[in-house]
Amino acid sequence: MASAKCWRHRLQKPDRVALRHILVAALLLLGGAASAAASPPDGMARLEGFLERTRSMRAQFRQEVVNAEQQVVERSEGTLLLKRPGRFRWDYLRPYERVLIADGQRLWLYEADLAQVTVRPLTDALGETPAALLTGNRTILERFERVSTWTGEQLAWVKLRPRASDADFSSVAVAFAGERPAELVLEDRLGQQTHLYLTEVRLNAPVDDAAFTFKVPPGADVIREGGL
Repeated sequence: MASAKCWRHRLQKPDRVALRHILVAALLLLGGAASAAASPPDGMARLEGFLERTRSMRAQFRQEVVNAEQQVVERSEGTLLLKRPGRFRWDYLRPYERVLIADGQRLWLYEADLAQVTVRPLTDALGETPAALLTGNRTILERFERVSTWTGEQLAWVKLRPRASDADFSSVAVAFAGERPAELVLEDRLGQQTHLYLTEVRLNAPVDDAAFTFKVPPGADVIREGGL
């Protein structure tokens, strides 16, 4: 029996309009059982689809850090670029200028107010992290355990837990609006949460490779880690 996902893919073709009408009628006749089979993909399925089909992404983001008492202790915003394999760029514009760039081999962090650059091997920096979820392929899911899926406010959520016992965080939840990631919630082992809200998301938009090349600003101190 074809899955609901396969049916949706086939029915998007123009020559399947008549078959779609027949299927709708069948769903009405079958009632509850058919409705369950045709339900939208859950958060896990959307995450898997995102990892399989997305080669690049552009977005704006707003980030909030919430402590264990549910108080917002930090707010920031900026822009995000990613391009597979293993490249991303986060430009924090407010309240402080920070740039985080993965060029496929190294991870660069530039903090303008400190005039300081930190660079480390990308594999050491990512591991089982939310950034790895966005920039990796579907095999990255082998490093996580699914905790739960749910829907709310037109978003499909999936919550994952890292399999590594020494991970820096206890869970990450990802929400999708359609096929686009809309929100991530990262919780550390002390109960602090980081909420990342994505807007103006463009999937598979052209992204120049030059965006992931980092040049050390004049006068900045460089701290090298991980044997670099």
